[in-house]
Amino acid sequence: MKHSKIQTRPIEDLLGRIRTLRQQGQKQIVIPAAEADRLADSLAQVMTRVAGIQEEIIEALKTAQQASTIDIEMDGGNFSKDKS
Repeated sequence: MKHSKIQTRPIEDLLGRIRTLRQQGQKQIVIPAAEADRLADSLAQVMTRVAGIQEEIIEALKTAQQASTIDIEMDGGNFSKDKS
């Protein structure tokens, strides 16, 4: 399954701002509404993608597990005393 590129720039921008705030010793951050909207959209895309990939992995593991199962059939043979 081909995935489109996720816009992670808003997340990267926020992480950069947080890094700067920590270096400056500031205790809070204020995010404008437009930036918060972009950040929320980006996070939603990331979460959706992660959930989709998780489902793909679970299905692949199920398929691999089924492929490694070996079925053996026995017909019981012949229980006569004649061993020819």
